[in-house]
Order: sequence, then structure tokens, then C-alpha cells
Amino acid sequence: MSVPFSNTHLRVPQGFGTLLEGLAREVLRDQPEDIPKYAAQYFETLLKQREDSGVDPVEWAAKLEDRFYNNHAFKTTQPSPQKDTAADETSFK
Repeated sequence: MSVPFSNTHLRVPQGFGTLLEGLAREVLRDQPEDIPKYAAQYFETLLKQREDSGVDPVEWAAKLEDRFYNNHAFKTTQPSPQKDTAADETSFK
């Protein structure tokens, strides 16, 4: 009995590879006995850091990958806020 091959191409989401590389690096560094439990603790720590800091490491890694391939990820679409030069001058005195 033959199984037909599929032409389906699956795409790895941006940032996912970097997330797994980080986990693999920590597993190799710490050499835990229970890798699934260690991975759960690792991801819990990442979630807590994301909630506390407001920075998503996966989103950041996706932007870095995007910047590497097309250099559009870090371009801002919103105008930067105007600085009040009078307030800046008084704060330095």
C-alpha cells in the first residue's frame, strides 16, 4: 500500500525558531533531568518577564529576523512626538 506524498509546505512562524533556540541553549547549559518540566518552567519565566516588562521576546526576535531579510520591521509608521525644547532646557539647569 502506498502513501501519497503531500505538496503542503508548512511555514514556521516568525520568532518561533529563536524561541526554541533559547530553550535549547538553556537545556544544554543546565542539563536538567526532566526536560519537559524544565521547558514548562522556562516558558513560565518568559511569560512572567513579558508581562512585567511589556516586551515580547518572540515578537522582538521576529522583528530581528524581518530586519535581516528586508529591513522593514524597525521602521516607524507613526510620527515621533515633538520635543518641548523649553522643558528640556529647564530640566538640565
